[in-house]
Amino acid sequence: MSMTEMIMLGAVVMFILGLLMVVAARVVERRRRLRPESAPAEPTVIVGVPASRPAPPAVAVPAATRDRALELIGQGRVIQAIKEVRMDTGLGLKEAKDFVDALKDGRVPPRPVIGDATLSDRVRRYKADADVEAAIALVCAETGMTRDEAERFVAALD
Repeated sequence: MSMTEMIMLGAVVMFILGLLMVVAARVVERRRRLRPESAPAEPTVIVGVPASRPAPPAVAVPAATRDRALELIGQGRVIQAIKEVRMDTGLGLKEAKDFVDALKDGRVPPRPVIGDATLSDRVRRYKADADVEAAIALVCAETGMTRDEAERFVAALD
């Protein structure tokens, strides 16, 4: 084998090894995206929401805005509902859309009727009915607390 042939063979081998490394890196990256290491051990579930659906954003939306959004959703004007939620709350597009989708899907607890008890009293009622998930969702929706904060709040109530 001549020196030129050996150099060519070496170049081909190096090229093939380079391709294998690129393919291996893509496989590793795809696996990392499909199964992130930081994924929670158990999915977070909000009342009546399948685990595959995202939880509604934890924001305090004024009652009038929420009622208007529900009215627009009922009329099939979801985009207008998103616009009004954004305008009234200052939320970004994604957060407002998530909130409107949660309203549409019934993942945000209903607003209490006028004259209803305080938040802690309503949470205690959910706990008495053994519906802790509804209590947590209510606290998140009305206070803007994170799920962990809401769980601690619910647990602290007797």
